[in-house]
Parts: sequence; C-alpha cells; structure tokens
Amino acid sequence: MELSIQALGRETDEATKCFLQNIVDRKVKFDRLERKEKYAKLIALFSSLLFLLYILYALQSVASFHMGVIVDFLFGTSYHLMAILCIAFLYGYGIQLNKKREKAEKEYHDLRCELIKKSTDLWPTEERWEARQHVFKVMKEQFGVNLYHENK
Repeated sequence: MELSIQALGRETDEATKCFLQNIVDRKVKFDRLERKEKYAKLIALFSSLLFLLYILYALQSVASFHMGVIVDFLFGTSYHLMAILCIAFLYGYGIQLNKKREKAEKEYHDLRCELIKKSTDLWPTEERWEARQHVFKVMKEQFGVNLYHENK
C-alpha cells in the first residue's frame, strides 16, 4: 500500500484505504497503457514515414510507375516484406493497446465514481466528513485522482 495512503491514519478506516489503493492501482495501470499506446502509435507512424520516404527515393530511378513494378519492388525483396509486416504489427499492437486502455479507463472511472457516491457511507460522522477533504486533497496532489467530481 502507498505510504501516503497509509499515513492517512484515523481519517479513514482500513477498508477505505484498500478502496483508495485500488483506485491508485487502476490509475497507474491506465496511465501505463496510455503511455505504451502513444509510443506504439508514434513508432508505427515514424517507421511508416521512413519506409515511404525510402520507397519514394528507391523508385526515383524507375522510369515508369506501373503497378506491377511497384508491387514487385515492394514484395520482391524480403527486407521490404519484413518492414511492411513490422509496420503492420506495430499498427495492430497500437489498436490492441487502445482497446486495453479504454477498458482500464472505464474500470478506473467506475471505481472512482463509486467512491464518490459512497463517500457519505465511508465518512459518516461530521468530524470524519471534514477529514474527507484532506483525503481527497492527498489523492489529487499525490496521485492525480480527482475525487471531488464524477466527471473527468
């Protein structure tokens, strides 16, 4: 469990601390997938542009641009075919990461909204309700988790 969540002390009970830790874990997973998706898409885009520039440079020497010449050039060499397959793999990997990221975002958002809705049950007394502000502030500053509003 995160040290700042453990340091909340008497402001929250153990079940609420576990709830907060679960939200932090989901947020970390979401952020990690978002970063991986961004890098995969950037690498796929960059390698596609480099391959396209290479193809255009290599085809400058060809006098006629018939489709057969271009297809033979692209698929006639195993290096070209391997580059096309790698770019396609990176693009597919980016799509797969996008689906995982959306699922992780939904899980994180649903759990965060559940805590917001249950906050009256988790901090039932007046003095604990005032301590809730400190917990929300710690979660916002330490982990970037907004528990004040349900909207993102």
